[in-house]
Amino acid sequence: MRPQLTWRAARAAAALCALLLAAGISGRIASAATSTSSRAGRSARHEHQRAVPSRLRALLLHPNVLIGQDVALVGIASPGGGRRTVAVQARQGKRWVAVARAHTNRRGVFVERFWPRRLGRLQLRLLANGISARHMRLIGQVATVYHEVVASWYGPGGVTACGEQLGAATQGVANKTLPCGTLVTLRYRGHTVRVPVIDRGPFVPGRDYDLTYATRLALGAGDVSQIWASA
Repeated sequence: MRPQLTWRAARAAAALCALLLAAGISGRIASAATSTSSRAGRSARHEHQRAVPSRLRALLLHPNVLIGQDVALVGIASPGGGRRTVAVQARQGKRWVAVARAHTNRRGVFVERFWPRRLGRLQLRLLANGISARHMRLIGQVATVYHEVVASWYGPGGVTACGEQLGAATQGVANKTLPCGTLVTLRYRGHTVRVPVIDRGPFVPGRDYDLTYATRLALGAGDVSQIWASA
């Protein structure tokens, strides 16, 4: 396993700072006042603290990973000062399944990661004790897990094995085993497309996908490229 949280420590810290600014929950500095000794002043402050609901804000650090790599999240609960348990859940069919569990430190901050075991898109959510769902926010709720494949391209012209007319603007891929219509997410050098399987192939040894001309242009791929794919 690569130590992503070590070499991405600076990125995580910067992301957390941005998260704090965006959520507007940066730490408050209590100012001294001459009335702090009065019982009425203390009572008013305690009432205000009770009225402020607990909140949780978190950020999905890297939503695109290769199988075997980790998905990491960083977040903060406010007010801090107490140790909270934060569960990370992924949707599986109609159920939500726990995939990781973290604990906030005394400042309310947590960093957690987990290793997905299969390809595909993971819809994520958080649960935390003492915080209602409407007071929690996860920035970036979907992580996509890929594997590396070799892709070439073909067309345009003719009719595909799935019965589609292959034009210059047709987006899709050819694959030898995936059923027609299966949606495949492809990623190459920062470009991502989600296209259906529309044909059979490639039939050249060592290649996994044939991209249509339009798909190749959308990705910016070469004649034969190593790309990320998730179906």
